[in-house]
Amino acid sequence: MPDAYTIVVNKSTVPVGTGDLVKAAIADELAKRGLSTEYSVISNPEFLKEGAAVADFMRPDRIVVGTDSQRALAEMQALYEPFLRNRDRLMAMDVRSAELTKYAANAMLATRISFMNELAMLAEKLDADIELVRKGIGSDPRIGFQFSVCREWIWRFVLSQGREGTGQNIQ
Repeated sequence: MPDAYTIVVNKSTVPVGTGDLVKAAIADELAKRGLSTEYSVISNPEFLKEGAAVADFMRPDRIVVGTDSQRALAEMQALYEPFLRNRDRLMAMDVRSAELTKYAANAMLATRISFMNELAMLAEKLDADIELVRKGIGSDPRIGFQFSVCREWIWRFVLSQGREGTGQNIQ
């Protein structure tokens, strides 16, 4: 193992700084064992849409690779090359920026959905059609239709069904 080069890839959504902790934990364990090997810890979060994981993996919108190692970056570029033949969507950055990118993307999507749900409740009180509002704002290219879906109707249905099939209205 002395001549081996290892890349530890974190694909999960983790708090910023996790890569540093993993790198330190590996260094501590190697030291305890009296071993020395070259390794890199990288952040490579996935960005998969619900119901489209395989398609998103095969044709990714973007691939984020967070590393401070040119060697690890080159290995990841080679690994992803078959998925990037028609377009280069690999974004290289430091580990902490990659970790924050995943959190920021999740927060942005949650904010958009929450905002649409709030608009749905407002539309209901104002006797406006939320679907028409959604189409109106979604036609703005700066906003777009993707992820501007209102989930309010789902909750209204669930709430109207009551507790565990009793027919009791939860509202």
